[in-house]
Formats: sequence, structure tokens, C-alpha cells
Amino acid sequence: MSRWISVAAAVVLAALANASAAQAWKPGQHVEFVSPSGAGGGSDNVVRAIERVLRNHRLLEVPLTVVNRPGAGGDIAWKSLNQPGNDAHHLSLLTANLLSNHITGRSALTHTDLTCVAQLFSEASGVGVRSDSPLKDGRELLARLRADPAGLTVAVGTAFGGSGHVAIALAAKAAGGDAKKIKAVVFPAFGQALAAMLGGHIDVVLNPHSSLVPHVQSGKVRALAVSVPQRVSGVLADVPTLKELGADVHVEAFRAVVGPKAMTAAQAAYWEGVFRRMTTTDEWREDVQKRGWIDKFAGAEGCRNGLRFHYEQARIGLTELGLAKAQP
Repeated sequence: MSRWISVAAAVVLAALANASAAQAWKPGQHVEFVSPSGAGGGSDNVVRAIERVLRNHRLLEVPLTVVNRPGAGGDIAWKSLNQPGNDAHHLSLLTANLLSNHITGRSALTHTDLTCVAQLFSEASGVGVRSDSPLKDGRELLARLRADPAGLTVAVGTAFGGSGHVAIALAAKAAGGDAKKIKAVVFPAFGQALAAMLGGHIDVVLNPHSSLVPHVQSGKVRALAVSVPQRVSGVLADVPTLKELGADVHVEAFRAVVGPKAMTAAQAAYWEGVFRRMTTTDEWREDVQKRGWIDKFAGAEGCRNGLRFHYEQARIGLTELGLAKAQP
């Protein structure tokens, strides 16, 4: 009996030791943060800001290296996380492209193939027109989407199926129009889309709302609506949401931190804590305010729930556009 008790005690002590070790996980080597865009790209700028704040506030005890792996709408970077040998020392920045890539059949990778540890912030899709546009407000835009969607030429971002494209599709659906008839145009960069609109070649632009701010301030652009349920702050604070205008649309261009699918709960909890502390620093908060981002931190569970919601919204919008291939 005493031998059995000794064995049982040893098993219990070993289990407690393992549990304690799991709870105390932290990086034991340098961390690689994979940027899904090239140097100087939108996502890369966010990754570099993260690296700077983590370094300045000594939130990591090990070095962090940023590695650029652009291409395939982010797919190359995200797939690299699950390569053999990669573990919780490998992270990347997630964008909504992960969802649209899967829904449109461009990639087999989806949000359940990665571990989301934290959502950092998001942006609305802002709807902008020239200051002298015949479209005076968001209600007139919805009326046109219902009555004559083929008569609108809309810049929807840098790729078909992105957040702006989904937002205008859901707005057309809510208005009772046919999203497939909208003349959607893609430009390599927002500056080219803006120039085309100011030159009278397109009617509307949809882009992350912060990109509209300087042009609204200059008087060249009028913002008609934003695609999130609550109004944004700052220069666009008086711009109504599509939901206020009668179109129940909720589309966000979110930014989240992800790791490999095999990441353990203890490892995810560690990284959630790191990024939670990062987002409370004055330096990060100043970045958020300066760049016009929506401060919307969520931990691992909130991030997973958000991805499920936004996947479904994107699927509905891309189905309206005839671009969806993945089954719900």
C-alpha cells in the first residue's frame, strides 16, 4: 500500500510540475514576427510599430526579428507559421485577407488553421466622394445602389473581395440592389484611386477610414458613411454609419496577432498578456490616435469570436458579388 501511495504521490507531483511549467511558459529564444507585406507596406508599418513599442518598453526578454514574406494576399506569410519547426516563437499580423482568400478559393488556409492571440485595432471602410459629387449623403448613395448600381463606378481597394468590396456589397444588398452590377475597380494604391475620383473617372472610393481624413480636411473629399456600427472619432465623428442610414452593415479592416495552429493555451495566454500590456502604453495609444485607428483590443477568445463573425459577414458579401466558393 505504501508503495502505491508513493507512486501516486509522484504522479501527482509530476502533474503539478508540468502544469506549473505550462503556466510559466515564456520565449526561450529569439522571436520571429512575419510581416505579410513588403517593407513599407501597410501591414509592415503596423508590424514595425509593434516591434518598436515592444522594444522601447522591454516587454520581451528575448530579441524580436521582423521578417518580410509578402505575396498571395498574405497567404505566404501565414502559411509559414505552420511549417515544420515553427512554434510559439513565430508570429504574424493577420488581416481580413485571410478570410477573403479562403472564401474566394484563393487559399485553403482559414482562420481556424492559426491561433489568434490578440486583436489590436480595426478600421472602418470609409465611403468617400468628390466634394462636388452629385451624391450629397449616404442616403442618396443607398438609393443609387438600389435603383441604378450599374451606374456607379467604385474603387474598392487594392484587391477584389477586400473589406471595401464586401462593405459596398452588403450596403447594396441592404438597399435592395444587385451588388454584381456595381462597376468595381481596383487600384494598386489608394493615391491612384483618389486621383481617379478627383479626376472624375470614378464616383466613389471605399478605403480604411483613416486614409480619407486628410482629404476631408482639405475639402477635396466628402465622407458619406462608415461601415462599423458606431461612429468613429476625430475628423469623421459627424459621418453617419451605414447602419444609421438603414443598411445593417458591419465590416472592419481588423489587425490581429496570430501564431501557429499548434500553439498551446499557455503560450497563447503569454502572448495575449504581452500585447495587452503593449496596448496600454502611452506610445501605442499615441500611435492609435495619430493613425486614426479604432482602439479595439481583444484577447484570444474575443479574437476567435471576432474572426468567426467577420468570416460570416465576408462570406455573405462575397456571395452577393458572386465571388464566394467556400461553403459556410
